[in-house]
Amino acid sequence: MGNTSKEIEENLAYSMGYSDKDIEEGELPFTVSDQSDILDIVSLLINGLQLIVIAVGAISLVVGSIGIMNIMLVTVTERTKEIGTLKALGFTQNNILYLFLTESVFISLIGGIIGVMVGILMAYSATSYMNIDISIPFYAVVGGFVISVLIGIISGSYPAKRAAEMDPVEALRRE
Repeated sequence: MGNTSKEIEENLAYSMGYSDKDIEEGELPFTVSDQSDILDIVSLLINGLQLIVIAVGAISLVVGSIGIMNIMLVTVTERTKEIGTLKALGFTQNNILYLFLTESVFISLIGGIIGVMVGILMAYSATSYMNIDISIPFYAVVGGFVISVLIGIISGSYPAKRAAEMDPVEALRRE
């Protein structure tokens, strides 16, 4: 609290009949706040909200990653015969690996496009409701796509490796 706030608090306390002892001990039925106090509270709230948004985003990325991995594992299981045929035709492990990684990245990129579009629409609708201007930085949009591709690569690597390491004879034998 600044000097002016202290003076106001003391003058108000004296005019209400409080003594110096009450003022020093802070036993007054009122408080005097200045803008710096309010700014401190607002910055605390903003920091808390930022942490919540980061946590929700991280949880969403983990859930999305697990979803993509499950989709790819089911795809590998359903396409076992196809993988065996490709290997019998001369596809290498790297060819199969890249095939399934590309599919995983494609799935995550579609999710990233939808996510970025929904985010932009929500930002514009919220700011138009509040009558404030907004500018979405280009790096945020590109960052969303890059993270989407990374999630696709990370979550699709295990199923792609599993598909690439299949034995062609066993894969063709399965129904």
